[in-house]
Amino acid sequence: MPKPKKKSGASRFLTTAVILIVLIAVSYGIGYKIGYDKGADSASRNRNILLINADNLLSPSYVPQDLVNLYEMRHSFRLASSDIYMARDAYEPMQAMFFAAEQENVNGFIVTSAYRSYEKQQEIYLESEPGYAQKPGASEHQTGMCFDVTAMNSGDGFENTEQYKWLRQNAHKYGFIQRYPANKSHITGISYEPWHYRYVGVDAAEYIYRNNITLEEYLK
Repeated sequence: MPKPKKKSGASRFLTTAVILIVLIAVSYGIGYKIGYDKGADSASRNRNILLINADNLLSPSYVPQDLVNLYEMRHSFRLASSDIYMARDAYEPMQAMFFAAEQENVNGFIVTSAYRSYEKQQEIYLESEPGYAQKPGASEHQTGMCFDVTAMNSGDGFENTEQYKWLRQNAHKYGFIQRYPANKSHITGISYEPWHYRYVGVDAAEYIYRNNITLEEYLK
């Protein structure tokens, strides 16, 4: 019976090299996966959050995808007008949030504004007193991912209502943050706006809420 041929030195070297390459690739993949899962503040997780401010402008041609008319959608809130639009990705968690508030007998929310086009923001900017409205391109409203809200019989201001108190305690659970909190204007560049909420996703919103930081600080 013929003896099996021994592998040549070159063949053995090639086999060993292939095995090493496979082991390195597997180790790299596992390491990357662990790093991604553990890195709550990694660039990968923040890549889809748009930061819009005076230093990060949207293009005049930017239009968010899948805008929906809030008047035509099922909603557990009131509307200041019938022509308010919002990106669906933000509308759906917003609806879930206001429905949850309704189940706790906190009603009377009125959404006053959401998406604005570049042209609409320019119009508002030109008609407003200096410092009141953002320049076109610098307004979060152009993302379709935020809304302004007030409440029926808000009287002394929205921040003094039960609706505001509920949002402050619960908005992060649905992926929303109060975008321009008090005593943070030196970071955001915008004065305190208790009525303005931005959708950033539950993970980011909970982190921002727990650490009492702004979106600028979260994304830096």
